[in-house]
Amino acid sequence: MNYRFIAVLARPVHVAKLGIAAFLLLVSNAAFAADSTGYTTVDGVLIYYAILPAEIVRDFRPGTAEAEMHGGVPGGKHVHHIQVAAFDAETSERITDARVTASVAELGLAGQTIVLEPFLVDDALTYGGYFEFSKLAAYAIDVQIERPGVAAATRTRFDYRHH
Repeated sequence: MNYRFIAVLARPVHVAKLGIAAFLLLVSNAAFAADSTGYTTVDGVLIYYAILPAEIVRDFRPGTAEAEMHGGVPGGKHVHHIQVAAFDAETSERITDARVTASVAELGLAGQTIVLEPFLVDDALTYGGYFEFSKLAAYAIDVQIERPGVAAATRTRFDYRHH
């Protein structure tokens, strides 16, 4: 059997498979980015959010601040880290003294609510926590920001489709 001939024939197939895989990765990342980050302004508060797969955080070395934040990355296949940053829309000052909660629910169902814990991203305070998106479905993410001295909480909803 001519193994060299088979290797030559297989090479374009292998290259084509790599090209297809790279294309699908780019398309899936673009689709993921389309609804996994965003911002809105509510009640004079500019709110940014991001939803990242926990695998990104799991890649940090054990003992680092990233690996240990929020008590460490929970196990699970569909665990994601939700991040929320809040700013005064008029002054652009970051809000660092808030109590931030998030509730994640598959559309039409009851959700899970957690307090998002403060953590630093490039020395800037952000709030975050882990949720598991167990189904490939559409979710509503309700964020509530309570600030000292402000009578009413700021509330907003982001939609997210788990892919």
